[in-house]
Amino acid sequence: MEAQKDFLIVALIQDGQGPCTIGSANIQAARGELYVIPFNEPVAPFFNGVEGASGPRVVHCAFRADDLGMAAPLLPMKWRIEEAYLEEMHALLREIAGAANKPSASCSENRLSAWTRFMDFLLSRPEHAELQTFEQDETPIRQALHFMGYRFMHPISIAEISKRVAMSTRHFQRTFKSITGKTYIQMLQEIRIRHSCGLLRFSRLSVQSIAESVGIYDMNYFYRLFRSYCGMTPAAFRHRYQGLDA
Repeated sequence: MEAQKDFLIVALIQDGQGPCTIGSANIQAARGELYVIPFNEPVAPFFNGVEGASGPRVVHCAFRADDLGMAAPLLPMKWRIEEAYLEEMHALLREIAGAANKPSASCSENRLSAWTRFMDFLLSRPEHAELQTFEQDETPIRQALHFMGYRFMHPISIAEISKRVAMSTRHFQRTFKSITGKTYIQMLQEIRIRHSCGLLRFSRLSVQSIAESVGIYDMNYFYRLFRSYCGMTPAAFRHRYQGLDA
């Protein structure tokens, strides 16, 4: 269910508010919201909605998830961009989209460079944007996944999340595994490691700061977990991609 999708759709609500569809997500959008949504169908519209004086005006683009590897998010994410930085984010998205029109030899490099600055904006400077819950009226397991994507940096017990979606702990664990193919703990670990990959690749934060920012305070455990998912240490991962991030 939560296998990596082929594309990421990035959409900034530049103005207005109202219902719209971004990729496969039906949302109530408002000015200053930024969505990063994994998606598989490049031919489908990125955005559908009622535009006008009060309807949302959206700037959007797509990015290939393969270009990001383990740094590509599994779940939809939503940020609230501070008003003072909306124009800067708008410019970054225009740059990502515009890189596709450059010569093919430089297209991937240009888009990755733009994406690096985009992620640095979101991940390295918390005063610019706040991660928010991705609210949708869906199945209990999908609601749990969205909650995990929003709160992964904090402790989330199985008892707490089971109660949140009105399921017994045993039923939740069994249903979660049958739908996602992973246990709750495995999914939470992967969300944390993928986010740490993004921070390693697209920020200058120390490894310890990154581990703590994804909710892991035991560094030995963080190193073991990272190696089990990525096959290398965090420092080796960062070194591998530092040429792309320059």
